Amino acid sequence: MRRLIQVALIACSLTTIFSAQAAEQAASSAAQQQLVQAQGVVKEIDYQNSKVSIAHQAIPAISWPAMTMRFTFASASQLSAIKVGDQVHFSFVQQGPLAVLKNIAVKN
Repeated sequence: MRRLIQVALIACSLTTIFSAQAAEQAASSAAQQQLVQAQGVVKEIDYQNSKVSIAHQAIPAISWPAMTMRFTFASASQLSAIKVGDQVHFSFVQQGPLAVLKNIAVKN
């Protein structure tokens, strides 16, 4: 009987630990999927590698300073109305090491 209680306590402890880890991973994943809004100037469009370089303003929502960086885009059609030198509003999500462009439009 004592052995059964020990096994039950260990199982309960492991369940709590794994549940906490799963919750932490879900929160981390949700943070990575946060849609971030920004604005900047298009510096380069690399259709072959599906990348667009944008010199963006500081992005306080994710504590980024102003910088020029490359964003990955899913489809060339996202950039059909965009050219180098355009001032743009854009949104992206962070997926691991990639900043994936979701929307982009010329700033009016």
